[in-house]
Amino acid sequence: MAKHGNYIPEKVTFVSHGEDVVGVIYRPKGDGPFPAVVLLGPYSFEKEQAPTHYATRMADEGFLALVFDPRTVGESGGTPRRLENPKMKNEDAVSALDYLLTRPDVDSGHIFGLGICQGGPEMLDIASYDDRIKAVASVTGYYRDRETDLFMIAAGVTENPFDKANAPTTEELEALLGARLERARDAKARYEATGEVVYRPLVAPELGDRKTGSEAGLPGPLVWSWYGPWTLKGWENRYAVMSDLDHFDYTTVPGVAKLDKPALIVHSDMCMNPAAARRHFESIPTKDKRLIWENGTNHFQYYEQPDVVDRTAGHAADWFREHMA
Repeated sequence: MAKHGNYIPEKVTFVSHGEDVVGVIYRPKGDGPFPAVVLLGPYSFEKEQAPTHYATRMADEGFLALVFDPRTVGESGGTPRRLENPKMKNEDAVSALDYLLTRPDVDSGHIFGLGICQGGPEMLDIASYDDRIKAVASVTGYYRDRETDLFMIAAGVTENPFDKANAPTTEELEALLGARLERARDAKARYEATGEVVYRPLVAPELGDRKTGSEAGLPGPLVWSWYGPWTLKGWENRYAVMSDLDHFDYTTVPGVAKLDKPALIVHSDMCMNPAAARRHFESIPTKDKRLIWENGTNHFQYYEQPDVVDRTAGHAADWFREHMA
């Protein structure tokens, strides 16, 4: 890992689908133009969280890095607020690429994509259709397929979703997901009829009931262990319930299955649904791909634990440099 602090931050604004998106550029010290990286973060992320930890490291490594608040979140525009829509985030990332190409300090021939958690497979998806991304990296990905969605539901009602002997059955999880989607449909119908947005907490420290679930989007002590402290730092702990219709309707499977760009996946047995990560990796058709499997590192350590981020950002920087010819 390069020496820390080798960058200058610059707050920027660009437009995505008619709304102002607010971001921060971390520009390496020295003369450009620089290779550039667009970053996407976990479910419900704001730019100050995991994306900034990776962006500063990438800038230390000589890459101009851009993080941003997606529309409806943080300092960016867009309504209804706190709408969790992965397709919109992908659109915002494409608009971020548009913006980077207007900057004279960006080497337009060397632009890369890096995503953490949900942002990882989303970035793989974007790279499958946007040829401006030359190589892509996904870290501790939330790989969007049906099994992973059920894994997420299980994590909200049982202490150890990896323990198949004690986790809810597939039928129970399907019922919990079905009830959650029904609540989302009701919330969307209310919004369309009255303009009222139904909000619920995004995270809660208590597990949901195995039969009735939880009103929180991501309940339970495991998720709270990382998100909980952020609730004390001004992070907005709520989400629009109708978001679940957009969230669960989105899958990264088709895009990843046609990805022909150089692709790096970093994951471990202690990250979210390891089987889905392996399936996604195996489905990538390009031969220019690499899987780094790091047992002993859990999902949330990849978000902001300094030594883990140093190591993982180093993997990504090395991967991008390999593809700068």
